[in-house]
Amino acid sequence: MHSILKNFRNGKYTSKPFPYIVIDNALPVDYYNKLDESFPEYQKIINNQEYFQNYAYRKNAAESLSDNLIPEIWKTFIRYHTSFNFVEEVYKVFGKDIIVNYPPMKNNYLQKNHCGIRFLEKKDFNLDTQFVINTPVEKRSSVIEPHLDNPIEFFAGLLYMRNDDDNSHGGNLCTYRFKKNPIFYGKSRVKNKNVSLIQEIEYKPNRLVFFINTLHSLHGVSQKSISPHYRKYINIIGEFNFELFNFRHYLEN
Repeated sequence: MHSILKNFRNGKYTSKPFPYIVIDNALPVDYYNKLDESFPEYQKIINNQEYFQNYAYRKNAAESLSDNLIPEIWKTFIRYHTSFNFVEEVYKVFGKDIIVNYPPMKNNYLQKNHCGIRFLEKKDFNLDTQFVINTPVEKRSSVIEPHLDNPIEFFAGLLYMRNDDDNSHGGNLCTYRFKKNPIFYGKSRVKNKNVSLIQEIEYKPNRLVFFINTLHSLHGVSQKSISPHYRKYINIIGEFNFELFNFRHYLEN
């Protein structure tokens, strides 16, 4: 089984203001190509949902594992990345920074019996591996401003699977840092005037971006050009049943 984190030593790791890693060629080329070739049809992921342009549609692990039309190569991939073995890999890569950001975890790492698959089990810690597609952009899109993910989320990873014929521009993941103290509005969103750009990470095939979710894990998406191309990627999530931080304490008046 090939893990998205196996090649972490060749990645570019950032600790501050929040821990994240960017790994190019995260998976062996032959294996990645087999996954790419057997990625589910876009309409299967959209299913019976209403269609919107420049919109993200998802198919979660629970749905995929019970779907007879999902190839076994993908089910094996999903099973591993929703397993305790994968959680152990996350600790191996990010362990020191996890303890810095969450000191109580120093002697209290997750155990196998704590972990389950989201929507299939209700454990202390639940994992998901989602197929995600973004529909074509028919009109100039707005930027997804800096924000935090759900505070129950502990880690998240994006394995980009850009198609060879995709010549669109933009729509890249951006990481940020606060210029001063944390300050949010609405649903954990941040105004551009209060942050500085750290990095714009281009959407490329077989590129992984993986981060630990903290009060400072600010990210957004750059503006995407008008394009007829779908975009696809895998979203890997691990979340607790409680919030890890309270961003509401820092809401602007």
